[in-house]
Amino acid sequence: MKKRHIKLTITMFSMLLGLATFAQGPPGGGRGGRQGGGPPKGEKPDASEILKLLDTNNDDKIDKEEASKDKRGKISEDFDSIDANEDGFIDLEELEASLDSSKPKKVSIKKLLKEVDQDEDGQLNELEVAAKDKRDLMDNFSEIDTNDDSQLDAEELKAFYSKTDKRKRKNKD
Repeated sequence: MKKRHIKLTITMFSMLLGLATFAQGPPGGGRGGRQGGGPPKGEKPDASEILKLLDTNNDDKIDKEEASKDKRGKISEDFDSIDANEDGFIDLEELEASLDSSKPKKVSIKKLLKEVDQDEDGQLNELEVAAKDKRDLMDNFSEIDTNDDSQLDAEELKAFYSKTDKRKRKNKD
């Protein structure tokens, strides 16, 4: 009985030792047991790598279903803000822009109106802008309101944000 007990103990010890060795990853480092690919900690992910990983149907864009398979959940969570042209897909250019913090983010007038326009008249008044705490609009309301009707329409907003984007790009250069 004692011999069997010793053999069983040695077998279990060997198995545990094997598991511990396997969990450490390959000799010399390798991936070190890290799963999921991607860049090492601290490095920015590459947009083309992300696209390649998530674009399961190989159409060079990520739809909402594909985004939901992102292990970190970040792309799925931020899908609507990354999808700048609101076509329901994230392409390489949109993905690169979302990862590049030095580039100014494009403002979607349609999204802005949907978010801020409480009375749904297609225009923003000062009260709606203040209620949503849109500082850039609050600080420049009279400048943006070029027709002086105390409302900001889509055309005035487009003009303002295109001017703002140009200024931001100039300051980056």
